[in-house]
Amino acid sequence: MSHTPTRTLVVDAARESAFRPLNGVGGVPGPAEGYPEFPDMTPLWREAGVTVVRSFDWVSRLDTRDNPTSLFPDWSADPDDPASYNFTASDQWVDAVHAIGAEVMFTVASSIPKNKLPAEDVELYGRVVEHIVRHYSQGWAGGPAKPIRIYEFGDQPDFGPLHFAGQPEEFYAMYRAFCEAVFRVDATLTVGGPSLAFALEADAPYREGFLEFVRENDLPLHFFSFLWFTDGSRDPLDYRYVSQQLREVLDRHGFTDTDLALSYWNYLAVPSSSAPAAEKGAFQAATAIYLQDTVIDHAFFFRADSGRDPHYGFVDPGGVGDVDGNPDERSHALALAGRALTGRRLAASGGDESGLAVAAGRDGDTVRVLVANYVAPDSALAPREEDRFTFRIPIGEQRIELGLTLPPQRRELASAGVESVRIEVHNLPWTDATVHATITSLDGVAHGPQPVTVSDTGALQLDVPLPPQSAILVELTA
Repeated sequence: MSHTPTRTLVVDAARESAFRPLNGVGGVPGPAEGYPEFPDMTPLWREAGVTVVRSFDWVSRLDTRDNPTSLFPDWSADPDDPASYNFTASDQWVDAVHAIGAEVMFTVASSIPKNKLPAEDVELYGRVVEHIVRHYSQGWAGGPAKPIRIYEFGDQPDFGPLHFAGQPEEFYAMYRAFCEAVFRVDATLTVGGPSLAFALEADAPYREGFLEFVRENDLPLHFFSFLWFTDGSRDPLDYRYVSQQLREVLDRHGFTDTDLALSYWNYLAVPSSSAPAAEKGAFQAATAIYLQDTVIDHAFFFRADSGRDPHYGFVDPGGVGDVDGNPDERSHALALAGRALTGRRLAASGGDESGLAVAAGRDGDTVRVLVANYVAPDSALAPREEDRFTFRIPIGEQRIELGLTLPPQRRELASAGVESVRIEVHNLPWTDATVHATITSLDGVAHGPQPVTVSDTGALQLDVPLPPQSAILVELTA
């Protein structure tokens, strides 16, 4: 691809459409019972306009074996007795999310790595799930005032021996018990799963096998959830390819009305992976833009917290900010994308599939243009021997070797060498006027507001530097 240091981007403010609602996150919103070390992320989530949060296992899990921190600590206890449950930390978590106006997607799964075993008594398991859902959706046993409407079952059951150490048939039986339990509470609630870890493995027990079981048993599946990180490719357009493959699998199995939910996404997830925060932030902003043109119906950025991991004892490469919650380029990318991809979408052209991504929107009297210039590292551009990624996860003294299929390598991932952009906005609602432009970058610094002249035809032009591994949000107000 030719080296073109300046790129012209064109926004047509007269051509509107809808943004896809993909502004979910996963992570821990702040301190909770037993977890005082988590910093308060709710100001950032509020700034980023987070609409839905997926629950996570450090403060909200149902173990299948006795565990004092689990939602149901003792499996010999009476499932009908409110005193048998341990809702405190989860309630604090849910209340923190509801306080910023977001919904909760409540995930029913075991906490890992300590508890991976299937339920010993599936009928009892279902009764416990039913009471948990009654607590969070109907206020049983002092549950939250705002009901939770979305429930997910499972969390990476295909992730080697790390997340589910039972047989697929045992997982299926638990999904059936889960669905029946949720619907005993309220048949209008939304259910799905299984948060598939390796989305491109064909004819797999937790992909085709799971779908066949659900169909044969006439069970509900309002959404099919999966995750994807790009450690093995560093390509933000993986999400387009992976989601298209899964959409075809769902449709082929008769699940044409089942939504596709990306339950975890980020640049890196493997503990040994690393990259500068600016590179991660540029990837985040570019991916948030590219996700708009996929078949994904719901998406959760993981992790929108400090990355602190009390189970594995490391700092996750997928967090935002530092371990104390102080913001960095990843935090700012979350906020800028959240602000930009809201209101009505405006037509924007001039971006490419190499990491230069552009999106525009209008929200009330503000027009926003988000531009990212992500550049894939040289390691991602070297020819692959095969479309396979293998990696190692440390679990205490163990080293677990795992591998997954990757999308085909794209030659278009190589950067076009863009270093600045000329942004042209046409058909603005303000003609022959002066508007105020504010430009915010990944370092969190805002320049402006500065006056910009709009022509008598409603057009304006801005020239902005955009070096590699950066992103900018341009906000225009009358």
